Amino acid sequence: MKRRWLTLFVALATIFGTVIFATTSVETFWYTSDTEVIPPIEEIETREVLPGDHPAGLRIPALGIDAHVQEVGVNTLGNMAAPNNFTDVGWYKYGTPPGFVGSAVITGHVDNALALPGVFKHLDELKIGDDMYIEKKDGTELHFKVTEIQKYPYTSVPLSTLFSRRDLPRLNLITCGGTWVPGERSYDERLVVYTELVR
Repeated sequence: MKRRWLTLFVALATIFGTVIFATTSVETFWYTSDTEVIPPIEEIETREVLPGDHPAGLRIPALGIDAHVQEVGVNTLGNMAAPNNFTDVGWYKYGTPPGFVGSAVITGHVDNALALPGVFKHLDELKIGDDMYIEKKDGTELHFKVTEIQKYPYTSVPLSTLFSRRDLPRLNLITCGGTWVPGERSYDERLVVYTELVR
């Protein structure tokens, strides 16, 4: 009897390990970036950006999100890169830091293409007026409020609105939405949550 249970345990552990391996391999071999937008080259506010101004964490109480922030650039296609896992978010490091006048942009995965949720799985549940917080590397915290939520066709994200508004300190979150398109290895929409700094 003990041997039968041991055999069953080993079989289940093997299946579980195989699923985890396949899941973590999807990003490398099959799944594409959540954003697939080519960011414009923008000059940021003239105030000096110090290392401590870079974001370290993103917290969204309404969704139970408390995520580490990676600094991301562009991929080989020239698109804004995505974080290298499904629990972190990625800040576009060549753009505006959160808290500066301009549009700071943060991306995150909606899932891993195998139905396991990503950090922004429930981003579409946010409402106007919801709060979010950026913890900077110097330990200070910035408070933002949601002002607008939009969905765009994945080929028609308004880049100037997402990256280049320079009237206020803004934080814009972007992830996938809509329907999976197998031929494109991508979803057919992009969800963008626009927020403004609370002073």
